[in-house]
Amino acid sequence: MTKLIQNELIKWFRRPSFYVMSVILIGLSIIGVVFTVMMGSLMDDNPNQNQVGWKESLVQENEHLKMTMESDSSRDQAYFERQYAINEYRINNDLEPVQDNTVWSYVDSNLGLTSIITLFVVIIAGGMIASEFTWGTIKLLMIRPISRSKILFAKYISVLVFMVIFYVILFVTSFLVGAIAFGMDSTTELLYINGNVLALHPFLYILIKTLLSSLGVIMFATIAFMISSVFRNNSLAIGISLFLLFTGTQITVLVSMKYEWAKYSPFANTNFTSFIEGMPVVAGTTFGFSLVMFLVYFILLHVISFFTFVKRDIAA
Repeated sequence: MTKLIQNELIKWFRRPSFYVMSVILIGLSIIGVVFTVMMGSLMDDNPNQNQVGWKESLVQENEHLKMTMESDSSRDQAYFERQYAINEYRINNDLEPVQDNTVWSYVDSNLGLTSIITLFVVIIAGGMIASEFTWGTIKLLMIRPISRSKILFAKYISVLVFMVIFYVILFVTSFLVGAIAFGMDSTTELLYINGNVLALHPFLYILIKTLLSSLGVIMFATIAFMISSVFRNNSLAIGISLFLLFTGTQITVLVSMKYEWAKYSPFANTNFTSFIEGMPVVAGTTFGFSLVMFLVYFILLHVISFFTFVKRDIAA
C-alpha cells in the first residue's frame, strides 16, 4: 500500500502543475502582507480612533447588540450572541482586544486562502482516476497483482497527502512572512462554543480553524474523486468538479431562503469554520447536525466510487 501511495505522489511531483500550484500559494501568502500593512496604515491615520476606552467601546457595542437581538430574529442571531459573549468575557477578564497586526493574526487572515487549496485539491482529485483512462495508463495498473480497492484507496490517500502539503506550505509561508513583518507577539484568542467562551493560545486557535476548514476541502475532494471514478474523461471530471465547487454552496444558500430541506445538501455542511464565527451556511443547522451529514455523504460518495471502480469493466 505504501508503495502505491508513493507511486501516485511521484506521478504528481513530476508534473509542472504541482509546482505551479505551490508557487501560486506561496506568492499569495507573501503578497497578502502588503495589503495587511496598507490597511494597518489606514487605521493608524484614522482620526476617530481611540477616543473612548476599549471597555467603554465594548459596553456600547453590547448594548447595541442586545437591542438588535431583542428586535431581530434573523439568521444572524447566532453571530450576535457570539459577539456579545466574547465582549462580555473581555470586559469581565480585563482582556483588551489587540488592534495591531501580529504573526498569528496574519496566519489567521491567510486561512482565507483555503479556497485556493480546495481548488487545487479538487483539480488533483478530479483527474486522479479519469486521467488514467484519458492517458491509457489504467491497464498498467490493472495488470499488477493488486486489488482494485487498494489502488483506489491509495489514490484517495494521495489526494489527502497533497491537501496536507498545501496546508503546510500555506502555514509555513504565512508564519515566516508574518513573523518578519509583525514580530512574534502572541495574544490570547477567544473561541465561542455552545454558549461558553474559551481562551486559547493563538496557535491552538489556528490549529482548530485549520482542522475545521480541512473538512470542507475533504468533502469537495471526495466529490471530485467520486466524479473522477464515474467519468472516464479527465476534462469532464475536472470540469464538473469545479462547477460544483464554485456554484454548490451559492445555490444551496439561495434554496435555503425558501426551503428548509436545503440544510440536507452536502454543500450546506462543508464550511465548519462558519460555526466558530456564528454564521452557518444554512440558518438553523448545528455543528453536530452538519458533522452527521458530512459523514453520511462521505461514506455514500466512497461507496459509489469503490463500487464503480471495482465492478466496472476496464474497456480498451
